[in-house]
Amino acid sequence: MRFDLLQAAVNEMKSELESAIKTATYNDNRYSNGQEAKEALIRSQKLILKIHEVVKVSLLDKLSRYRTDFSIFPPIGARSPEMTVYGLLKGKRQDVVVMFDDIPDNGVHISEGPLTGSYDPVGHDKAEKSIVVGVRSQLSSIAKNFDTLMERSFAETLNLRLRLPDLVMGDVYLIPVVEYDDVLMKRNQVGWKRDTIAIDKFISTFLAISGRSSKKSDPEIYKYERVALVVVDFRQDPPKIFLTTDELKQGGFVSRDFSKRYEPLSPLNFVQDIIAIYNQRHSA
Repeated sequence: MRFDLLQAAVNEMKSELESAIKTATYNDNRYSNGQEAKEALIRSQKLILKIHEVVKVSLLDKLSRYRTDFSIFPPIGARSPEMTVYGLLKGKRQDVVVMFDDIPDNGVHISEGPLTGSYDPVGHDKAEKSIVVGVRSQLSSIAKNFDTLMERSFAETLNLRLRLPDLVMGDVYLIPVVEYDDVLMKRNQVGWKRDTIAIDKFISTFLAISGRSSKKSDPEIYKYERVALVVVDFRQDPPKIFLTTDELKQGGFVSRDFSKRYEPLSPLNFVQDIIAIYNQRHSA
């Protein structure tokens, strides 16, 4: 991903989040306290949509270097239309989808599984030769929701790949190294919790579900081709985005003897890697 855009987006996230907390206001609406205003801001999706835009513009920049026959959904600068991609169990509107215009739409009625009879207006071939990227963040209650979040990541790939086994999928996931303090938010104050997030647990889990082979019919259909784990220290101004294992170790966010490498999850080459795998898998 373009680091300049990612840094700008994270800067804006910090500014808008902390403004809502300190003023107990969001979108000209006054709330009882900063925590309620923060929750309203997050529910609006305004913050995470900034990362959506970074992903879309980064995809456009890379893809435009060698082809022009593609469309990004939703279009850059827009929240809609989102593209629905149909898996085995359900169709779901996806955060970011790249469809290639040289592959014709070939709408089809699905003939197997729970969606039997449902109409897929794009068709199997075009959907399977698209790029699908999920974009998410978790800024609070991270430890409590870890299992649910990881199960959801796992389920996303399986639902789509059981119908579209050669689909190229990416996942962008933003987490802070330290959460904002909910108690202080209720006083309209910005502060952080004492404990750090278990970044090593996130790295280990995402490494296990990232890095699917570029070969067709790879049996590891539960894996994303590439995950970008965006690790941010919002206490710093501007916020610090970590890019290497050494940076995380120096900050004390993983132990010195942590043996796994964060670099395969770094956001820097996320788009480049996704496109390279796509070209290898669908070149024929």
